[in-house]
Amino acid sequence: MTRIRSLIVERPVAAALWIGALTTLLLLGFFGIAQATDSPTFCNTCHEMEPYHAAWSAGSHADVPCVACHVDAGIPARLSHKFVALGEVWIHVTGDPTFPLEEAALVPDERCTACHEDVESDTPGFEHDKHAEGHPCMDCHETVGHAVSEAALIEAGIYNSENAAMRSEHIVATLGKGEDNIEEHVATECASCHDMEATGCESCHTPKHDPIGDTCTQCHKPGAEWVFGHPAAGSCTQCHGRPDDHTVVGDDATCESCHSERGVSWAFAHPDEPTCESCHARPAEHRSGECRTCHTGTEGDWTFTHSSAANCTQCHERPANHRSGTCTTCHTAGASWAFKHPSSRSCESCHSRPKDHESGTCTTCHSSRSSWAFSHPGSGSNCTSCHTRPARHATQTCTTCHGVGTSWAFRHPGAGSSCTTCHSRPSGHSTQTCANCHGVGTTWAFSHPGSGANCTSCHTRPAGHSSATCTNCHGVGTSWVFKHPTSTACSSCHSAPSSHYGTSCSSCHTPTKAWSSATFSHPSVPGGEHSYRSFACTNCHPGGYSSVSCTACHDSNNPGDDDDDDD
Repeated sequence: MTRIRSLIVERPVAAALWIGALTTLLLLGFFGIAQATDSPTFCNTCHEMEPYHAAWSAGSHADVPCVACHVDAGIPARLSHKFVALGEVWIHVTGDPTFPLEEAALVPDERCTACHEDVESDTPGFEHDKHAEGHPCMDCHETVGHAVSEAALIEAGIYNSENAAMRSEHIVATLGKGEDNIEEHVATECASCHDMEATGCESCHTPKHDPIGDTCTQCHKPGAEWVFGHPAAGSCTQCHGRPDDHTVVGDDATCESCHSERGVSWAFAHPDEPTCESCHARPAEHRSGECRTCHTGTEGDWTFTHSSAANCTQCHERPANHRSGTCTTCHTAGASWAFKHPSSRSCESCHSRPKDHESGTCTTCHSSRSSWAFSHPGSGSNCTSCHTRPARHATQTCTTCHGVGTSWAFRHPGAGSSCTTCHSRPSGHSTQTCANCHGVGTTWAFSHPGSGANCTSCHTRPAGHSSATCTNCHGVGTSWVFKHPTSTACSSCHSAPSSHYGTSCSSCHTPTKAWSSATFSHPSVPGGEHSYRSFACTNCHPGGYSSVSCTACHDSNNPGDDDDDDD
């Protein structure tokens, strides 16, 4: 320090220059830092400012720096605010800042009017100058710079629920479920700006009903929602018209005679005193007499209750063909008087036995006393006691083929039964066991045995039939039809006719599927002029098919020789 003091005394000019340069550098650094901290980007360096910076960026003031609204204009005001900002930095480092604040940050009107000198509203029915008079801009435009949602504050972890609840306790009125609110109007109670008693409802609202009463407050109670409340006094007809199909209860009757819960629900309550005919017309074909005989309910019910002491014929006519006697024999006293079949009476006392019906006790087949429906007796009963055996029917026990059950439908006995017990073998039928050809099943249809069976066990070989194995000519299949073999020698089945031509059979006969002789085809004759269709067979075969003569027409073997050539 002594050296610096001596330097200033010995060289004052140089010291002044150094001090001035150092001061200049400090001021430039300070102003540079001050300028940087005025930027909205610097505000976003603190995490608690992120939701506000995001809302500002998306709002209508995104081109206006933060200090334009939060700090007075001018360098002195901006510099002095840096000391306030240092306090906010201290809270950021050492504290736990949460939002919204207990009171919104103050923005004086002069900062708003610096940009918005003249304001005009395009909202119908709203005059800005009239509402702005005597009210700071912040009363209505608190969130215009950045409207931060509760969700954004919660997501950032800086939400103060107590301050939020305190600041939102005044809500906008919800007249007509909010349909009558002015669009984009600040959320506040109407009474915070308006003298509601002096302001008539009609000045803002158009009723959705015809005019009723003197004032709206007769039915709509003042409050946040102005909900409907039915007046406790006054005539009902002042507001309501009597329905067209409504019952008139005397000339001097009032609505309260039946609608007694005035102001609550006005629900209908049936009166106890008046006679029924004063309100109700007796239905057509209804019984005469006092209504209370059957309608005994009270307190608005008056439902029908069947009298247990009355004579049935006093109200009801006995149906056609209905049995005579006391009604309670079958209709038990109760709510419905439904029919219930008596259990101790004889069936013939009420019912006639149907034509061709089996004689005997009814309960043999009609045993259920709840419905008395038909129920077939079990397997221990004798079928012929009710049923006549059909003509040509088997004489076996019925249950042999008719199984015990609901329908007793026919059911063929299984393979263990003897067919001849019920069926006679047809004339000329095979004597083999029936199951050899009639397979066990539902239809017992004929099914020919396979190739392993012996044909002669069922079929007799026809007279003159070949003695070869049947399958040589009758193919294995469904019809076993004849099929002429093509590889077997003809003589194994056929004998040559007497005086038959002695060459190979296939020279003249071609095998076919028919049971008759193989088709005859005459061999070709040299020369081309001959045909068995051109001459009678005896012209060439005068001694039978085994001989042939050409000289009957020709003198030599030379073609063309004839009788004329001998001249």
